[in-house]
Amino acid sequence: MINLNESEEKPEQKVEDLRYQLETEQETLRAIGNGEVDALVIAGPEGEQVYTLQGADSSYRLLIEEMKEGAATITTDGTLLLYCNKRLATLVKTPLKKLIGRDFKDFIYPPDLTLFEALCQKANLGSGKGELTLIARDGTEIPVYLSISIFTQKGVEMGCLIVTDLSEQKQDQDIVDQERLTRLLLEQAAETIIVCDHQGKIIRASQEAHKILGANLLLSNFDQMIKLELLPKQNRSQQLRKKNKNSIFSIASVINGNPYKGREVLFIREDGQKLHFLLSASPLSTPHSVLKGCVVILTNITEQKSSEEALKKVNEDLEIKVSERTAELENLNSRLKQELAEQARTQQILQDQAQLLDLANDGIIAVDLNDHINYWNQGAEKLYGYSKSEVLGKNLVKLLKIQSPQSLEKIKQEVLENGSWEGELTQINRQGNTVIIHSSWSLKKDGNGNPIAILTINRDITKAKQTEQTIIDSGLRLAGILDMAQDAIISINDHQEITLFNQGAEKIFGYTANEILKQPFNLLIAEFLAQKNCQYQPELLPDNCLVKRITEYQEVIGRRKDGTEFPAEVSISELSLEKGKIITVFMRDISDRKQVEIAIQKAQEDLEIKVQERTIQLATSHDELIREIAERKLLENQLHEINDELERRVQERTDDLAKAISDLRQEAIERQKTTLALKESEARFRAAIDGSLDAFFILQSHRDQEGKLTNFFLVDMNSKAEEMISQNKDNLLGKELSDIFPSWGNLGYFDRYLRAFRTRKGFEEELEVSDLNLKAKWVQMQVVPLSDGLAVTCRDITERKQSEEDAKQANQNLTRWVNDLEQRNRETLLLGQMSEFLQACNSTEEAYQVINDLLKPFFPKISGGLFVTKNSKNSVEIVANWGELQGISEAVFTPQDCWALRRGRPHFVPTSNSNLLCRHIHKNLNNQYQLNSINSSERIINSLIKTPSPIVFPAMVEHLCVPMIAQGDALGLLCLASEESGQLSGDQQRLATAVAEHIALALANLKLREALEYQSIRDSLTGLYNRRYLEESLEREINRAQRQKFGLGVIMIDIDHFKNYNDNFGHDAGDIVLQQLGNILQKNVRGSDIACRYGGEEFTLILPEITLELVQERAEEIRVEVEKLKLKHHYQDLGQITLSLGIAIFPNQGLTGESVMRAADTALYQAKEEGRNRVCVFGSNFDRSA
Repeated sequence: MINLNESEEKPEQKVEDLRYQLETEQETLRAIGNGEVDALVIAGPEGEQVYTLQGADSSYRLLIEEMKEGAATITTDGTLLLYCNKRLATLVKTPLKKLIGRDFKDFIYPPDLTLFEALCQKANLGSGKGELTLIARDGTEIPVYLSISIFTQKGVEMGCLIVTDLSEQKQDQDIVDQERLTRLLLEQAAETIIVCDHQGKIIRASQEAHKILGANLLLSNFDQMIKLELLPKQNRSQQLRKKNKNSIFSIASVINGNPYKGREVLFIREDGQKLHFLLSASPLSTPHSVLKGCVVILTNITEQKSSEEALKKVNEDLEIKVSERTAELENLNSRLKQELAEQARTQQILQDQAQLLDLANDGIIAVDLNDHINYWNQGAEKLYGYSKSEVLGKNLVKLLKIQSPQSLEKIKQEVLENGSWEGELTQINRQGNTVIIHSSWSLKKDGNGNPIAILTINRDITKAKQTEQTIIDSGLRLAGILDMAQDAIISINDHQEITLFNQGAEKIFGYTANEILKQPFNLLIAEFLAQKNCQYQPELLPDNCLVKRITEYQEVIGRRKDGTEFPAEVSISELSLEKGKIITVFMRDISDRKQVEIAIQKAQEDLEIKVQERTIQLATSHDELIREIAERKLLENQLHEINDELERRVQERTDDLAKAISDLRQEAIERQKTTLALKESEARFRAAIDGSLDAFFILQSHRDQEGKLTNFFLVDMNSKAEEMISQNKDNLLGKELSDIFPSWGNLGYFDRYLRAFRTRKGFEEELEVSDLNLKAKWVQMQVVPLSDGLAVTCRDITERKQSEEDAKQANQNLTRWVNDLEQRNRETLLLGQMSEFLQACNSTEEAYQVINDLLKPFFPKISGGLFVTKNSKNSVEIVANWGELQGISEAVFTPQDCWALRRGRPHFVPTSNSNLLCRHIHKNLNNQYQLNSINSSERIINSLIKTPSPIVFPAMVEHLCVPMIAQGDALGLLCLASEESGQLSGDQQRLATAVAEHIALALANLKLREALEYQSIRDSLTGLYNRRYLEESLEREINRAQRQKFGLGVIMIDIDHFKNYNDNFGHDAGDIVLQQLGNILQKNVRGSDIACRYGGEEFTLILPEITLELVQERAEEIRVEVEKLKLKHHYQDLGQITLSLGIAIFPNQGLTGESVMRAADTALYQAKEEGRNRVCVFGSNFDRSA
């Protein structure tokens, strides 16, 4: 078959060569991996060395391949990998064929290279073993235990590596942190703490244990190492008298589940010293209640015992002295001392406990069984607003009102029945505010087990609940935005669990969000891909291994709820947060596109098969025809030679008649045989050409009287020729060629036939036939010169030509589809890149600055602009533009001027003269416009000045407006314009819609983030910064002042008698005073100053780069301006408002933010004490202790 596309031969040949080289290399690697190669020759600086790759024992190789540990052989000099099993390849995440010949050091964590070299040196002496870290192909650090040994095979030394993965042992960071914390506690503990395993061996001991017990306790048996005598629970005199009857403590009883608490024991050290301890021991168990050891805590009371013994001795001496007196005084004295000592100790313990409880942030309340309050700590005062003196003795049920979920009476009844209660309560504090608390109730009993009081611990969780609700509301708004997308948008956490599933994903996969949330992401991926990434134990792989694997493909196979699979395009973005990572997966169903590609591929394959079959068939027929012609020509030559021989014999033998007759008879017989053979050959030739699929013509030359060749006439033709030209053979035989094919003369074929006959050189070519008498439209013609004529073979190649044309058209369509797919992929990548940039922006202003450069690559030949809707919803202004759109559209217009904003859908106008053109598009371009000034910081266009002709803009033909809508709210407009018709095609309009959706979603998120950030650092009433922002900013400004050596002033402000405004005029009046003071502070601060509401009626100003004199002037100006205020509330004059202000400056009055604030607060109190309505500066004459 003739290749018409010769330009593609060389690239195809190169591809075939590269494929052959690749197959050869793969076959070599396969042979090495399967053990079919016995040795490997490696060329190095020292020459070529032969390394044996395998032995004769195939079972040994099978054992190596199935090992759970990684195994490899390396060279001893260059540590090149000669062989490794699949486990090692999986461990370092590198294909097996790429590991052979690599340097093993490339996979070792750089700080561990020295350790690896030391292990190699130890291996030369025997065996090298140790722990180090490997680096996988994706950068993952893998802790392993490495064993190296040297062996010799056929005179060549090689190193054998056994690599054991320690990731499973070390991957649980919580256990490691807990172990570190345990060690730290044991090191810093002031008591003797001992931890034993289930066999009674000591596995942990505190530093105090080693110090007091005087020996190294680790790994020794507790009972053998520590002999503890259990002292009976009797008085001290009886303990000393019955010393010989004391039992020995055994750790086995604790391991078996018998705990000890507060039991006094005696320990005698090896040096004879006696130590007294209070023993507390409890068993340790697993979550399944399997005992695995115990912990023993020994509190040293030796000094206490010595003190008690000394005291006892003093008492005994005293008793001896007093015994001379009356027995009654002795008994009274002894009893009095004991009671006083016990009372003092008890009182001290109660005081200590009370102080600890007062320091707690939670509200701790104790009531008797009649609900009367007998304890109220400082945390309860802050929580409910009542002081201790106000509530002691009062009824708790009447004091605290509970809105939900149940009354205090029911809670009390449950506590009396069950001993405890825990849950959330909604209560009202003294100020009338509703607070949500987490309350825990427990029943207190006396020594006889009778209930005597109820203890409740309350924690304020109001802010946590509000924050939780805010997050839920924000998530619902975000979910609404995401549900507008047609593609699947899925978010997963670090544990591969699905945390977000939009409506697009529900349509594609068939799952509802409730069904799939918290499920593994593997459910949505085809099983073979999930198994490919998780074929080993999941805990040995990083959590995001599947996502990393997916990002290596642009297409994956998804799996629906019903089990059907489909191809999908995937793009992934990753967002790192403080508590982990959020991975967002964008998936698009491309099943329709894949079906089209498969249909095209199948059509091409069928076409190639048909062309090959037809080519083989035609080639076979052509070869047989040529062979028959050659045989016939040979027979004709033989016949001529025989005739010449007969004539010669007749002339030579005329004299001998008998002999001549005999010879003639013999020759006649031979001639008859030859004639029969010739006829048989002619019959075979006729059968061959009649059965041929090609048209066959035999032309004989025609000469004039002078012997000059003038024409050819037809002497024979086959049935296929009759069918091709649609004429009978009998009507054509004997006719000249010019009569049969009159049009061939005009095409020059008659002259070419003459030249082929004269030069005895045939030719072959393909020609398109325009003769109506011929069925064939394309013919492959072959002309072969004969002795006195020509043999012409014609093959109908119309179908082949049509197939080639169809294949060419299919190739063009395929190329166009591939280009479309590449364009879609490029657009998807650009959309992902734009979304990443917009998500990384900190504000909408920053997004407006970068969005212009992000939009240009989407529409390189089209002018465009981005407009945003103002907060008032009454106007739309331009924030970004490229090309010439700035002079074509109004920079500021109302939403009513744009059909897209009014209809809520894209609006396309193909001509500039259409009446459907938006009003913000200039119809008359003869009057040119110039944008005078755009304030980028305020996003306000000051003016649009009409000039005669300073700027000439080209006329635009097509216009497209796409609204940017998120959560049903029109955020702005994407406007595009083209100078040429057809630029804004359907694909471009689809892309513009997708871009507008992404920008709308990003801007909505940014505005939501800005609002949340504003709420987190601003006081909602005054608009000033809150205390949290003050504390963060103060430390930053202090550090900056230290570096740049300038002063920093702090002004503490308090409204005098502010409580009177609330009491006399109501809280609304107090809010008006706070708001007006906030406005004055904002008006009187510089751009670098920070005005904050510190709390209640207190305010704070931070003034960087300022002197003390200027701070005093600023404070006095504020005081005077506030004093001049005349405020009214409900037509009532609020009276004169005055301020007390305290000033401190860094570094004169403090070197830290806390000290400067304390100094300013001290100055504020000084101003209050001096009569209010004044400014005081912190000075050396102030009492700093205040």
